[in-house]
Amino acid sequence: MAEQRAHKRVRVNMKVAYRDNDHVYKMGKVCDLSRGGMYVNTGNTPDCDGFLIASLDAEEFGKVIRVQGQIIWKTHTGMGVAFTQTDEKGLGNLLSYRGAPF
Repeated sequence: MAEQRAHKRVRVNMKVAYRDNDHVYKMGKVCDLSRGGMYVNTGNTPDCDGFLIASLDAEEFGKVIRVQGQIIWKTHTGMGVAFTQTDEKGLGNLLSYRGAPF
């Protein structure tokens, strides 16, 4: 089956902070990342739906990259998020550093 994703994904191991439906901050790990979205390992079934605001800890640059997105699917250990708004420059630098075209 041919790859249908619009953007190349890169494997990462980054900390992420996000807010759940009760606006409580939670922590997770970003396992893969692309220009269009990310997979967040939460360790259990995420207790958030719909819209997500998150901060990615880009340790390589000593910077936090802020993203917003729509949760498009969930599993018992995490969630897939499609970006709706990002720090374009920060995300672009991170993806280029990791070898993904931006």
